[in-house]
Amino acid sequence: EQALAKADEPRRRYEMKKSINLWAFPYPDRWSLKQSLELAREAGFEAVELNFALEGELSAESPVEEIIAIRKLAERVGIAISGLCSFLFWPYPLTHNDPDQRAKAMELALKMIEAAKLLGTKNLLVVPGAVYASWVENFDPVPSDVCEQRARQAIRQLLPVAEKAGVYLNIENIFVSGFLFSPQEMVQFVDSFASQQVRIHFDTGNIMQYQFPEHWVPILGKRIQNIHLK
Repeated sequence: EQALAKADEPRRRYEMKKSINLWAFPYPDRWSLKQSLELAREAGFEAVELNFALEGELSAESPVEEIIAIRKLAERVGIAISGLCSFLFWPYPLTHNDPDQRAKAMELALKMIEAAKLLGTKNLLVVPGAVYASWVENFDPVPSDVCEQRARQAIRQLLPVAEKAGVYLNIENIFVSGFLFSPQEMVQFVDSFASQQVRIHFDTGNIMQYQFPEHWVPILGKRIQNIHLK
């Protein structure tokens, strides 16, 4: 009887949108942004995750009006913008050994926060740092303790701007970058900022080769803001 009673209880409902990243489309080489958004909507996706580049339609060189125009385009198409991410965290890591490169990384990250605000999304995926990235040419390895120190400093610098903009800095688990190997480390890092604006972008695919995503979820818990499935 107790089992039947529990089965009849209403299940807790989580408000989540099924989204797709724009990298899944042949944009901008073959399709326009409008075509990509329309197909995403027609395929049943409620939202799309956009990508911030060094140059192009949504990039570090985009004027405010163009970024606002992208938001309005999405509104006309009838699809939400679930978040903003960027490959730029790899060629311009926030923990780079070169101070000039770190300064450039900070400049780009600040532009991403502003772009997220203009796009009307609260979510910015942030790669806080990397000990090593084998896929980046001539990547200069960073000692683990130095990487953590620089990553904390970078997030502290970004946080006041993000809080003012109402944008979440969602820390992504990478694993192969050599930084934040375990869910416990991720929790400790995120909680150390004591801010609701620092959360987690949990990527299931990034750890499946090494660990088990289902082991991470209960530990990360309410800190999870966005989820990547691959």
